[in-house]
Amino acid sequence: MAITVGSRVFKTPQDLEKLVIHAATEYELNGYVEDFDGVEITDPEYDELLRNLRKELPKSKAFKGTSPSTAKTKGGIVKHDPPMTSISKADGTEEEKKDLFNRWLKDCASRLGGRTEAQLQTQLAISYKRDGVAARFNYVDGELVSAGLRPRDGVNGTDITRHVKYLQGVPLKLRLPLTLSLNGEIECWLEDFDEVNAAQDAAGKDPYKNPRNFTAGCMGRDDPEENKDARLRVTFHSITGFDDWDDYYRTEVERAKWANSEEGLGLQDKNGKGYYVHTRKFQFRYIAKMEDYAPKLPYYTDGIVIKINNLDEQFDLGHIGDDPVKEPRGAIAWKYKEETAVAEISSVEWKASRTGRVVPTAIFDEPFVLADTENSRATCNNYGWMQSQGLGPGAKVRCKKGGKIIPNIMEVLSPVSDMSAPTHCPSCSAQLSLRISDSGNKDLICGNTHCPAKHIHSWIFYIQNMGGKGLGVAAMEQILNSGKVKRLSHLYDLKVGDLTPHGFSERQELLALATIYMVSPVKDDVKLAAAIEKARTQKHTVPAAKFFAALGIAGAGKTAGKALVAHYKDFDKIRHATVDELMEIDGIGEATAEAIAYWFKTNVTVVDELLQHVDLELPKTGKFSGTNFVLTGAFDGGKAAWQKKIEDLGGNIQSSVGKTTNYLVAGDKVGKSKTDKAAKYGVPVITVDDLEKML
Repeated sequence: MAITVGSRVFKTPQDLEKLVIHAATEYELNGYVEDFDGVEITDPEYDELLRNLRKELPKSKAFKGTSPSTAKTKGGIVKHDPPMTSISKADGTEEEKKDLFNRWLKDCASRLGGRTEAQLQTQLAISYKRDGVAARFNYVDGELVSAGLRPRDGVNGTDITRHVKYLQGVPLKLRLPLTLSLNGEIECWLEDFDEVNAAQDAAGKDPYKNPRNFTAGCMGRDDPEENKDARLRVTFHSITGFDDWDDYYRTEVERAKWANSEEGLGLQDKNGKGYYVHTRKFQFRYIAKMEDYAPKLPYYTDGIVIKINNLDEQFDLGHIGDDPVKEPRGAIAWKYKEETAVAEISSVEWKASRTGRVVPTAIFDEPFVLADTENSRATCNNYGWMQSQGLGPGAKVRCKKGGKIIPNIMEVLSPVSDMSAPTHCPSCSAQLSLRISDSGNKDLICGNTHCPAKHIHSWIFYIQNMGGKGLGVAAMEQILNSGKVKRLSHLYDLKVGDLTPHGFSERQELLALATIYMVSPVKDDVKLAAAIEKARTQKHTVPAAKFFAALGIAGAGKTAGKALVAHYKDFDKIRHATVDELMEIDGIGEATAEAIAYWFKTNVTVVDELLQHVDLELPKTGKFSGTNFVLTGAFDGGKAAWQKKIEDLGGNIQSSVGKTTNYLVAGDKVGKSKTDKAAKYGVPVITVDDLEKML
């Protein structure tokens, strides 16, 4: 039976699974994703895909992952340990939200045992869901050591440590010499945002659209100095990576009081809260009052977070699925009712994607406002859907906001008969053909293998997944049109001076090359040019799983890459594995195995050429391969040094004790929480001396 998610139709749950895995891979690096046909997947759509997959395949490989290393900065990335999680959402109509909440509460009560739903309902921590940019701030012995944004995979966060000095409310040193991480939202409050736009207006510049997009843009700036007048602040909402928390607090509310107090972390700011949470007996009418009051708040919110107040119970509830990156069972987000607007389509823009699919977008000459953002475009999904709905110039539609980015058309109020669909590719002018999928979806397809759009999108995909950011479609079109690059590997042959005769300014060229060669874009052009030339003479070392994901094999991203690398420990063996051999690996199904084997068979030259410029980093192996450790307490020389010793011998570091933990290593000043859990799961507790003997 087909599965419908929004306007997407999946023939089997496995097809849905394939898209979710692909989306997770692209999201973690790019912040946005196109599906296999080139249609963008927004944040709410991604959440909806996850919810449906969890319903259809609760044990899907999409919910499995590997444990990250400890928080550290490398190549512009901060590794989050434990991963930064998202929260399950109750959205839809009011009745649907109530039903989802009641089911969540019933599930929590059932899993905790001996608790009734009525009891649990009086013991919830409730707070506004801040609509900022999520980030984590890591402290060692009370000193700030790194900060990173929350990525889609929960682990590989963009490093924003250099930006911290311009973020109000972030202490560089805590009042107590503790090792922990503070999680929070970076925000530009409404009054501050008005001041920022007033300065823009005075300078004769266009105003920023909304506070969240402005904040995200600030965190993406290469030069932190540009944020000195951005008026950004941080509100914290949780603490992780703290072994001895049960010595200080046991509930969400106690933790907030301790975090804000002078005796605790002293995070309270001039607004009365640096760490934000409050509690009250849950009532639906109270939630409604909070939602009604939200527009009066000095900051944006997009819902209400509801958590089990007791932190031990939160831990016992665990996460949905096997991967701690996924949603915790002890929390749920109550989303506000959707905003909609009616508009008339003035034209339809068609663009070719890297898969050859020609993608439609509705254009509105008279923009409409949703979520405080002016909108002039809306996603249309595919040709067949437009045809069946009567979408085209003159059609009146009702739109809803998709993650406060580009709206989605949710209803056609006044259809038309002519959608003005193209007959030739808008990129290369080749004749288009009609493709009908097994599930009945209709798409316009460009069959020209040399279509520039196919190169542009696949090359951008490769560069972004290898870690380069900032190289967009327009720049790649100029590079392609320069004639200097005819195959993907030719990007690594570009040198300073190659692109300036083809529409690039000297600075634009340097920034484009810096992205390709993954060089930090310093202000000094002479130094940047020298760094690029040096990088050109060296091979780039990247994890083999990242390189695999960057190749863009349909349905096989970094998750599949990690499984393959862990199994074969040799990229050459992956390239030459048969379909049957690939299917023996946990998490690799038949369709994925066929896609991988076929891709490597037909792209031998592509890989050979790329490997002339790239060295692949394989996981380390040793006596601890397959062994999981958790470290708790204080260690001479710091935890990081001991974790490295374990990882150098192939061992894996986990953030918390669980069923798969093999050893809990206890240092000095150990709290009870982890040792109690070790006893619960029968995990051996060893000393540092014991570990040293094992080493």
